[in-house]
Amino acid sequence: MFKSFLSRDFDYSPLHRLLEIVAILSFFGLVVIISMRAFHGLSVLGWQTAAWLVPLTAALGYVGADFASGFVHWMGDTFGSEDTPILGERFVKPFRDHHTHPQGICEHDYVTVNGNNSIVLALYMIPIALFFTDPTQIWQLLVLACSVTFTCGVFMTNQFHKWAHMSDPPAYIRLLQRFNLILTPTNHDFHHTAPYDTYYCITCGWLNPILERLKFFETLESVARSTFGIKTVNDQPDAIRKQA
Repeated sequence: MFKSFLSRDFDYSPLHRLLEIVAILSFFGLVVIISMRAFHGLSVLGWQTAAWLVPLTAALGYVGADFASGFVHWMGDTFGSEDTPILGERFVKPFRDHHTHPQGICEHDYVTVNGNNSIVLALYMIPIALFFTDPTQIWQLLVLACSVTFTCGVFMTNQFHKWAHMSDPPAYIRLLQRFNLILTPTNHDFHHTAPYDTYYCITCGWLNPILERLKFFETLESVARSTFGIKTVNDQPDAIRKQA
Protein backbone atom coordinates (compact mmCIF):
# COMPACT_ATOMS: atom_id res chain seq x y z
CA MET A 1 0.00 0.00 0.00
CA PHE A 2 2.56 2.60 1.12
CA LYS A 3 4.82 1.76 -1.81
CA SER A 4 2.07 2.87 -4.19
CA PHE A 5 1.99 6.29 -2.47
CA LEU A 6 5.48 6.96 -3.85
CA SER A 7 4.96 5.33 -7.24
CA ARG A 8 5.23 7.43 -10.39
CA ASP A 9 3.66 4.71 -12.51
CA PHE A 10 0.29 6.31 -13.29
CA ASP A 11 -1.15 7.90 -16.42
CA TYR A 12 -3.32 10.70 -15.06
CA SER A 13 -2.92 14.12 -13.47
CA PRO A 14 -0.31 14.32 -10.66
CA LEU A 15 -2.63 16.74 -8.88
CA HIS A 16 -5.45 14.20 -8.91
CA ARG A 17 -2.99 11.53 -7.72
CA LEU A 18 -2.07 13.75 -4.77
CA LEU A 19 -5.75 14.30 -4.01
CA GLU A 20 -6.30 10.53 -4.01
CA ILE A 21 -3.42 9.96 -1.57
CA VAL A 22 -4.65 12.71 0.77
CA ALA A 23 -8.19 11.28 0.60
CA ILE A 24 -7.01 7.75 1.43
CA LEU A 25 -5.05 8.99 4.45
CA SER A 26 -8.01 11.13 5.48
CA PHE A 27 -10.29 8.10 5.30
CA PHE A 28 -8.17 6.18 7.80
CA GLY A 29 -8.08 9.15 10.17
CA LEU A 30 -11.81 9.82 9.91
CA VAL A 31 -12.85 6.19 10.32
CA VAL A 32 -10.78 6.01 13.53
CA ILE A 33 -12.50 9.13 14.87
CA ILE A 34 -15.98 7.85 14.01
CA SER A 35 -15.24 4.35 15.36
CA MET A 36 -13.87 5.67 18.66
CA ARG A 37 -16.88 7.91 19.06
CA ALA A 38 -19.25 5.00 18.43
CA PHE A 39 -17.30 2.81 20.87
CA HIS A 40 -17.57 5.52 23.52
CA GLY A 41 -21.35 5.67 23.04
CA LEU A 42 -21.64 1.89 23.35
CA SER A 43 -19.54 1.86 26.51
CA VAL A 44 -21.78 4.49 28.10
CA LEU A 45 -25.08 2.92 27.06
CA GLY A 46 -24.00 -0.58 28.08
CA TRP A 47 -23.89 -4.09 26.68
CA GLN A 48 -27.67 -4.39 26.47
CA THR A 49 -27.66 -1.67 23.82
CA ALA A 50 -24.55 -3.03 22.12
CA ALA A 51 -26.09 -6.52 21.86
CA TRP A 52 -28.71 -5.37 19.35
CA LEU A 53 -27.17 -2.21 17.94
CA VAL A 54 -23.82 -3.61 16.78
CA PRO A 55 -25.15 -6.45 14.57
CA LEU A 56 -28.00 -4.28 13.27
CA THR A 57 -25.79 -1.36 12.23
CA ALA A 58 -23.07 -3.66 10.89
CA ALA A 59 -25.56 -5.34 8.57
CA LEU A 60 -27.28 -2.09 7.56
CA GLY A 61 -23.99 -0.36 6.87
CA TYR A 62 -22.56 -3.19 4.79
CA VAL A 63 -25.73 -3.72 2.78
CA GLY A 64 -25.95 0.05 2.35
CA ALA A 65 -22.44 0.04 0.91
CA ASP A 66 -23.44 -2.71 -1.52
CA PHE A 67 -26.44 -0.67 -2.65
CA ALA A 68 -24.36 2.50 -2.99
CA SER A 69 -21.80 0.66 -5.11
CA GLY A 70 -24.58 -0.63 -7.37
CA PHE A 71 -26.26 2.75 -7.72
CA VAL A 72 -23.03 4.55 -8.63
CA HIS A 73 -22.05 1.72 -10.99
CA TRP A 74 -25.45 1.91 -12.68
CA MET A 75 -25.14 5.69 -13.06
CA GLY A 76 -21.71 5.35 -14.64
CA ASP A 77 -22.85 2.62 -17.03
CA THR A 78 -26.15 4.25 -17.98
CA PHE A 79 -25.82 8.02 -18.26
CA GLY A 80 -23.49 10.40 -20.03
CA SER A 81 -20.40 9.60 -22.06
CA GLU A 82 -16.64 9.97 -21.86
CA ASP A 83 -17.08 13.50 -23.22
CA THR A 84 -19.41 14.60 -20.42
CA PRO A 85 -17.90 17.70 -18.75
CA ILE A 86 -16.14 17.09 -15.41
CA LEU A 87 -17.49 13.56 -14.83
CA GLY A 88 -16.78 12.00 -18.22
CA GLU A 89 -13.06 11.42 -17.89
CA ARG A 90 -12.87 10.46 -14.21
CA PHE A 91 -16.27 8.80 -13.67
CA VAL A 92 -17.87 7.50 -16.88
CA LYS A 93 -14.75 6.44 -18.77
CA PRO A 94 -13.42 3.96 -16.17
CA PHE A 95 -16.76 2.13 -16.05
CA ARG A 96 -17.08 1.91 -19.82
CA ASP A 97 -13.43 0.92 -20.36
CA HIS A 98 -13.82 -1.82 -17.76
CA HIS A 99 -16.31 -3.65 -19.97
CA THR A 100 -13.90 -3.89 -22.88
CA HIS A 101 -10.82 -4.51 -20.71
CA PRO A 102 -12.10 -6.18 -17.51
CA GLN A 103 -8.67 -7.35 -16.35
CA GLY A 104 -7.32 -3.82 -16.48
CA ILE A 105 -8.32 -3.23 -12.87
CA CYS A 106 -5.83 -5.91 -11.83
CA GLU A 107 -3.03 -3.77 -13.25
CA HIS A 108 -3.90 -0.74 -11.10
CA ASP A 109 -2.06 -0.02 -7.87
CA TYR A 110 -3.59 0.63 -4.44
CA VAL A 111 -3.96 4.39 -4.88
CA THR A 112 -5.59 4.16 -8.30
CA VAL A 113 -8.00 1.45 -7.15
CA ASN A 114 -9.11 3.16 -3.93
CA GLY A 115 -8.45 6.86 -4.45
CA ASN A 116 -11.69 8.01 -6.08
CA ASN A 117 -13.84 6.19 -3.51
CA SER A 118 -11.90 7.93 -0.75
CA ILE A 119 -12.51 11.35 -2.30
CA VAL A 120 -16.27 10.75 -2.40
CA LEU A 121 -16.27 9.30 1.12
CA ALA A 122 -14.65 12.45 2.52
CA LEU A 123 -17.78 14.40 1.53
CA TYR A 124 -19.80 12.06 3.76
CA MET A 125 -17.39 11.42 6.60
CA ILE A 126 -16.32 15.00 7.38
CA PRO A 127 -19.90 16.15 8.23
CA ILE A 128 -20.44 12.98 10.29
CA ALA A 129 -17.26 13.65 12.28
CA LEU A 130 -18.13 17.34 12.74
CA PHE A 131 -21.79 17.16 13.68
CA PHE A 132 -22.40 13.76 15.30
CA THR A 133 -20.51 14.44 18.50
CA ASP A 134 -22.80 13.00 21.17
CA PRO A 135 -22.88 9.20 20.82
CA THR A 136 -24.82 8.85 24.07
CA GLN A 137 -27.90 9.91 22.09
CA ILE A 138 -29.16 6.70 20.56
CA TRP A 139 -29.98 8.20 17.15
CA GLN A 140 -26.50 9.68 16.84
CA LEU A 141 -24.96 6.39 17.91
CA LEU A 142 -26.98 4.56 15.25
CA VAL A 143 -25.66 6.91 12.56
CA LEU A 144 -22.08 6.66 13.81
CA ALA A 145 -22.11 2.87 14.09
CA CYS A 146 -23.76 2.46 10.67
CA SER A 147 -21.22 4.85 9.20
CA VAL A 148 -18.32 2.65 10.29
CA THR A 149 -19.36 -0.38 8.25
CA PHE A 150 -20.86 1.72 5.47
CA THR A 151 -17.70 3.73 4.87
CA CYS A 152 -15.41 0.72 5.25
CA GLY A 153 -17.57 -1.19 2.77
CA VAL A 154 -17.52 1.66 0.25
CA PHE A 155 -13.79 2.17 0.72
CA MET A 156 -13.10 -1.52 0.04
CA THR A 157 -15.53 -1.84 -2.86
CA ASN A 158 -13.02 -1.40 -5.67
CA GLN A 159 -10.55 -3.65 -3.86
CA PHE A 160 -13.20 -6.38 -3.63
CA HIS A 161 -13.98 -5.73 -7.29
CA LYS A 162 -10.31 -6.10 -8.21
CA TRP A 163 -10.01 -9.38 -6.29
CA ALA A 164 -13.10 -10.71 -8.09
CA HIS A 165 -11.23 -10.27 -11.37
CA MET A 166 -7.94 -11.79 -10.22
CA SER A 167 -7.25 -15.31 -11.46
CA ASP A 168 -5.33 -16.21 -8.31
CA PRO A 169 -6.14 -13.90 -5.37
CA PRO A 170 -4.58 -14.52 -1.94
CA ALA A 171 -5.89 -17.55 -0.01
CA TYR A 172 -7.68 -15.46 2.61
CA ILE A 173 -9.50 -13.57 -0.15
CA ARG A 174 -10.65 -16.82 -1.73
CA LEU A 175 -11.95 -17.85 1.69
CA LEU A 176 -13.97 -14.63 2.02
CA GLN A 177 -15.32 -15.14 -1.49
CA ARG A 178 -16.19 -18.75 -0.72
CA PHE A 179 -18.40 -17.63 2.15
CA ASN A 180 -19.86 -14.78 0.03
CA LEU A 181 -18.64 -12.14 2.44
CA ILE A 182 -17.20 -10.10 -0.43
CA LEU A 183 -17.92 -9.94 -4.15
CA THR A 184 -17.35 -13.29 -5.85
CA PRO A 185 -16.25 -13.88 -9.47
CA THR A 186 -19.41 -15.91 -10.11
CA ASN A 187 -21.68 -13.11 -8.89
CA HIS A 188 -19.80 -10.46 -10.86
CA ASP A 189 -19.71 -12.53 -14.07
CA PHE A 190 -23.40 -11.80 -14.56
CA HIS A 191 -22.54 -8.12 -15.04
CA HIS A 192 -19.79 -8.86 -17.53
CA THR A 193 -22.21 -10.50 -19.94
CA ALA A 194 -23.39 -8.18 -22.74
CA PRO A 195 -25.25 -5.85 -22.62
CA TYR A 196 -23.78 -5.24 -19.13
CA ASP A 197 -27.07 -4.02 -17.67
CA THR A 198 -27.49 -6.13 -14.53
CA TYR A 199 -25.77 -7.10 -11.25
CA TYR A 200 -24.26 -3.66 -10.65
CA CYS A 201 -23.51 -4.07 -6.92
CA ILE A 202 -19.83 -4.77 -6.37
CA THR A 203 -19.17 -4.63 -2.62
CA CYS A 204 -20.54 -8.04 -1.67
CA GLY A 205 -23.16 -8.49 -4.39
CA TRP A 206 -25.83 -9.65 -1.94
CA LEU A 207 -28.39 -7.24 -3.38
CA ASN A 208 -27.83 -8.17 -7.02
CA PRO A 209 -30.37 -11.02 -7.34
CA ILE A 210 -32.94 -9.06 -5.31
CA LEU A 211 -32.62 -5.86 -7.36
CA GLU A 212 -32.62 -7.89 -10.58
CA ARG A 213 -35.83 -9.66 -9.60
CA LEU A 214 -37.44 -6.32 -8.73
CA LYS A 215 -36.17 -4.81 -12.01
CA PHE A 216 -35.03 -1.92 -9.83
CA PHE A 217 -32.48 -0.29 -12.11
CA GLU A 218 -34.54 -1.02 -15.22
CA THR A 219 -37.43 0.86 -13.61
CA LEU A 220 -35.21 3.80 -12.65
CA GLU A 221 -33.93 3.98 -16.21
CA SER A 222 -37.48 4.02 -17.58
CA VAL A 223 -38.47 6.79 -15.16
CA ALA A 224 -35.43 8.86 -16.11
CA ARG A 225 -36.27 8.50 -19.78
CA SER A 226 -40.05 8.89 -19.73
CA THR A 227 -40.50 11.39 -16.90
CA PHE A 228 -37.43 13.58 -17.16
CA GLY A 229 -36.44 13.02 -20.78
CA ILE A 230 -32.93 11.95 -19.82
CA LYS A 231 -31.25 9.86 -22.49
CA THR A 232 -29.44 6.74 -21.40
CA VAL A 233 -26.80 4.59 -23.03
CA ASN A 234 -29.63 2.34 -24.25
CA ASP A 235 -30.81 5.21 -26.46
CA GLN A 236 -27.53 5.18 -28.34
CA PRO A 237 -26.83 3.10 -31.47
CA ASP A 238 -26.31 -0.64 -30.87
CA ALA A 239 -22.65 -0.41 -31.84
CA ILE A 240 -22.02 2.06 -29.04
CA ARG A 241 -24.19 0.19 -26.53
CA LYS A 242 -22.21 -3.02 -26.97
CA GLN A 243 -19.01 -1.24 -25.99
CA ALA A 244 -20.49 0.77 -23.15
